[in-house]
Amino acid sequence: LLTGVLRELTAARRHRTESERLVESLTPREREVLRCMVAGLGRKAVAERLFLSPHTVRTHMQNVLGKLGVHSTLAAVALARRAGVGPVDLTGDVVERGGQLA
Repeated sequence: LLTGVLRELTAARRHRTESERLVESLTPREREVLRCMVAGLGRKAVAERLFLSPHTVRTHMQNVLGKLGVHSTLAAVALARRAGVGPVDLTGDVVERGGQLA
């Protein structure tokens, strides 16, 4: 039983490490867009928040999906959450796991 639990914990840690590595491969702007995606903001809302055109935001979102190796926003958000990426809150601060600001 203990061996099975340890195997699961090791696999979960490997998976998280891979998620963290993928998120770290993003540019600062792509990470900012990803945090907006984690917050549930759509393309227009992200564009307004970051003072970008919706077309530019779409390009950043496509780059994020490609670099993370996923095909949907939902999958990108799930991977980001596993890596500890928190959403941008309404005041513009980034909320990380555990409620700490980064």
